[in-house]
Amino acid sequence: MTLLLWRCSWTLCSILASAAVLAQDPVDENHEDQQLEFAGFKDTFSGGAADIDVDAVGVVGNPFKRLFRNWPDDLVIAPVPGYSPQMGWNLKLVGAYFLDSDDDDPEARPSAIGAFAMGAENGSYAFGGGAKLHLLDDKLRIQAGAGYMDVRYRFYGVGNLANDRGIGLDILQKGPVYFAKGSWRIWNQLYAGIGYVHGTVETRARITFPDVDGFDPSLNLDVGALMIPLNFDSRDHEQFPRDGWLFNATVNLYRESVASDFDATIVNLNVNRYLPMRQQDAFAWRAVVRSASGDAPFFLLSSFGGGKDLRGYPSGRYRDSKMYAVQGEYRWQFNESWIFTGFAGVGEVAEQFSEFGDNFLPAAGVGARYVISKKHRVSLSADIAVGNDGTEFYFGVGEAF
Repeated sequence: MTLLLWRCSWTLCSILASAAVLAQDPVDENHEDQQLEFAGFKDTFSGGAADIDVDAVGVVGNPFKRLFRNWPDDLVIAPVPGYSPQMGWNLKLVGAYFLDSDDDDPEARPSAIGAFAMGAENGSYAFGGGAKLHLLDDKLRIQAGAGYMDVRYRFYGVGNLANDRGIGLDILQKGPVYFAKGSWRIWNQLYAGIGYVHGTVETRARITFPDVDGFDPSLNLDVGALMIPLNFDSRDHEQFPRDGWLFNATVNLYRESVASDFDATIVNLNVNRYLPMRQQDAFAWRAVVRSASGDAPFFLLSSFGGGKDLRGYPSGRYRDSKMYAVQGEYRWQFNESWIFTGFAGVGEVAEQFSEFGDNFLPAAGVGARYVISKKHRVSLSADIAVGNDGTEFYFGVGEAF
């Protein structure tokens, strides 16, 4: 659940960036890793506005601009249909307004404000908004957002044995989440900062209980954490990078002293590398390692699936204290409007790092992107991926990573 809330905050950030769920991977720093990692939020916000980062390079116009002659280039609004085994068919409406930088540099990254709303076939819904600001010639970056989610999803248990059984408990989870983060450029393209995230999570099993006085089957937790992000970004473009590195390291400290009902430490490290291929294509690879320690509730444990780590598995199907995932993707720029992709990867979850190597989870797939904003290179994406447990479909905004 917390994973959901965190991702809500991540999506907000992402919405901002496209304008930001508050924000991959519960709080996943910039959309790359603002993982507010609540269990069901991962599906809820995957591919939402939260997954959009900002850049000022020219691209194809957006849907509403084609309908309205005087529609501003800097306003992007798009309906994003989707499907997941957890929630069924769903629809997200995401919007972002890009604010041009005062800097004379044509490559300066603009700020953005945005919002999103989501409704799903199984009754889940979420909404929120936020901002991503590049200030003082991009020396200072500020992200902030707020959202609310009410989601239904399935919890498969913790550990590989429980995950492999495929038997889950239906969960209802809801609550608000808020976050704010500031980062300062300390050297070249290296940023360090501090942030705070807070949410209130109500979790209950989707089981009908007889009326019993004094019996409340729900679990309510206040979730508060200090975020310590470190980010290095040398990409030549945020939406469709063809060259450069992106490194994110985030430590989330959940403590009673910052309004959390439990003490836990979440460490997330990930690195993306982009290599130019042919005239306009690119090859991208990504590696991520995550660790949850202390009294972390199940929704804050490490998991993958349902998003960028890895496509091909239901969101939250595999969950434990530690995880890693490695994947590569080829991106073929067919023309100004269409990009086609092919990807493959592998990952694992385990209680301890020493247990890695026994339960490999491979995945592979193909996808397509349709560019809806030439100026900011924002695109709608569709992927199909195959893992050990079957085939998964993904619809969203922007690249997976």
